[in-house]
Parts: sequence; structure tokens; C-alpha cells
Amino acid sequence: MIAKRILKEIIIGQRKLFLDTSDSFIREILDSPDVEKAILKTDEIIIITGVRRCGKSYLLRLIWQKIKNKTKTTDEQFLYLNFEDERLIDFEPGDFNLLLESYFELFEVNKKKKIYFFLDEIQNVPGWQKFLNRLRENKNYKVFISGSNATLLSKEISTQLTGRNIPLQLYPFSFREFLLSQWPDFKEKDIYDLDSKPKIRKLFNKYLKNGGFPEVIKTDYRPLLQEYLRNIIYRDIVLRYKIKYEASLREVVNFLLTNIGNIMSLKQIAKMTKIKNIGTVKNYLKYLEDSFLFDFIPMHSYSIKQQIYNPDKIYICDLGIYNEIGFKFSQNQGKSLENFVFLELKRKGLKIYYLRDSTCGEIDFIIFEKNKVGLLVQSCFDPSHLQTKEREVGSLLGAMAKYRLKTGYILTDDYETEKKYPEGKIYFIPAWRYFLE
Repeated sequence: MIAKRILKEIIIGQRKLFLDTSDSFIREILDSPDVEKAILKTDEIIIITGVRRCGKSYLLRLIWQKIKNKTKTTDEQFLYLNFEDERLIDFEPGDFNLLLESYFELFEVNKKKKIYFFLDEIQNVPGWQKFLNRLRENKNYKVFISGSNATLLSKEISTQLTGRNIPLQLYPFSFREFLLSQWPDFKEKDIYDLDSKPKIRKLFNKYLKNGGFPEVIKTDYRPLLQEYLRNIIYRDIVLRYKIKYEASLREVVNFLLTNIGNIMSLKQIAKMTKIKNIGTVKNYLKYLEDSFLFDFIPMHSYSIKQQIYNPDKIYICDLGIYNEIGFKFSQNQGKSLENFVFLELKRKGLKIYYLRDSTCGEIDFIIFEKNKVGLLVQSCFDPSHLQTKEREVGSLLGAMAKYRLKTGYILTDDYETEKKYPEGKIYFIPAWRYFLE
């Protein structure tokens, strides 16, 4: 049982930090009409998910600012509490009532109007599910939570609150978000300004190298990325799943980092990491995916069985970790660009596959739209070399014919043109331009 006096001190102290948006930055997720509707119009619990340190807590602060701007609500109408505060270590299920009492005693709350609850890491407290469900029953209460994977994954949170929640996945900064953080006055017309292009290109190269974690962008201190990776591995996986052989897990992580953009089977990973049990490798990959560190995209096939049995393609959540931990950036520009394209496509909530067959060769990204293939995208750092260009174009034309599409895209570092073929038109577009337009 925690003392009410201590609880009130924590509420007041954390509240000051929560209301401070002096170092504000833009998160594009808040520009989505669907997200705005979920925040302002629904009564469902909103669950913020994402890799550790991607800015989930700060997003809660931005959500509150948006609510205030849209509804003219006063600051008395919200409660924020981060349960990772060490002073809450003795917080028990019975203290939830004490929390509500403390809040209503501290502020002149209008109980006839909407009251907003922002709860960070609430899953650290046993019985949190029942408390949230109880809050949810009051139509004047709107609840937002953000959960760390270290204690309870968002997928499990959703299971506990079936039919009562809306998950929002947050990622490290997109390139547009990064660009705006470095160039607040950037406008889309700057893409077409020849004088602005060198600046955009310079920032794009920096983004490919450093990635999009907010604190790394703010401080320009890349060693933070090593600490982030250690915390994800240890706190989100080793402690959570009680991994006995941490060295084996790290071997798998290092192997994946050296194979970004490659197609790898369980047997290959087991062989290269010298882990005898393929089941162990499968579990490790699931833990790494559930922690949002890696993504594994399947090969496209109209046969579900073939999709299951074909190996996946590997991508990482942030390019900074890849370049800081894996290799020198100059040696991996092609893989960095491909991973960048994947992350930008993923942010759009698209269904993404790769293709590899005898007729088409390999297509990096096949995008499904309305239950059919709607977009074909290749990533190629520099297609100016004739042999490379012929290979990429040949695969894309084969896939365009296979899926009856008249257009295809090859996203590049800086090469730009468009060409017509009997099968249709192929656009060569710099990746930064494609995702900024």
C-alpha cells in the first residue's frame, strides 16, 4: 500500500513533465483521420505500441495537446502516471482506488465532462486489466496506455481487453519526421527546388546512417543505439522469457544484423549460429519480432502452405542500430536503402511480401491493395550500371506481366528517369523523393 501523500507528489511531479512540450516534434501518426477519430470520437482504450525508446510516452503528451486544441478541455481534466517511477514499486491493485481519490482531491475536475487517463507502463501492476475495464465502463472516461515489451507485450494487452481497445503502432522517426525536426520550415515544394536538393540529400544520408530514434536525433549521440539494443535484448527478451543462454540469442541477433534484406530459412540461421534445436531458433525469432526489433516478411504465394514453408526476408526496425552495430555505413548503402524503403512502406500499414520465382527472379516488395497485388517496388541504390539495371528491370517487367500491372517502381539513391516497355512503364525515383511527395 502506498501513502496517499507520496502518490500526490508523484502525480504533481510527473504532470509538470507531461505538460512540457518545449522540445516538441511532429509525429505523423497524429495526422491520420482514423487516428484522430479514435482519439476524439471513440470510447475505446487506446494502446500505444512500438519498439523501446521510439517515443511512446512523448506521443501521449502530443495526444493530450491535440485533445485540448480540438475540444477546449482544461488541464484539470486529465491524469497522467508513469508506473516505472521507482516510488511506485509498492503500488498494489488496491491502490488504484487511492489513485483516483488522489486525483479528484488535487484538481477541480468536472465529472460531467470527459476525463482523460494517460497511463504509462500500467502493466507493471497486477490487476491492471480489471482496473482499465472498470474505467472503460464509465462513458466519461477515455483511457490511453503505452506498454513496454519488457513486462507485457501489447499483443497480450489486446488479448486481456478484447473488443475494448484500439492499438496504434509507433515507429522511430520517418524520414519526413526527421527532416522536419532538422528543417522546421520544410515544405513539399522544396523537393522541386534545385537549391534545396543538396540539403535534402545531405539530411537523407544522415538519416540512413543514424536512424530515427528521437533521443539520438536530438543529441546526435550514436552510442545510445548500443544501449538501446542491449536493453531490448536483455529487458524485453532475456528477462521476460527467462532465456538461459543469452549468448546464443545474441549470436542470432548478430547474424540477423549481417543479413538485412536477405532471405534466410530457420535451418540456415540454426546452422550459421550453431544452435542445434531449430525450435529454439524459431522461438528467438518470435521474441525478436514481438519486441519490434526485427521484421520478417513472407514470400508472396497464392498458396498459404507455400507462404508458410518458404523462408522470410529480414529487416530491422531502425537503420541507426544496423549501421552502428553491424557495419560501416559506406559498405552497406544498398541494404540501408532497401531497409529504408521497407520501413516507409510498413508505416503506411500495407501488406508487404517479397517474390522469388523462376520466371520473374526476385522482387523486393509486393504490396497488396484490396486483396490483390497493387504495387511492385524494387530497391536499387545505383541502377546506372547496365548489368544491374537489366536485372532489376527484367524482374520487374516479369512481375508486371504476372500480376497484370502497367506500372512498376525502382527506388534509388539519386537516379531518376522513366521508361516505357511493351509490358508498361517503369519509374526510377530517388527513394527520399518518393516518400516525401
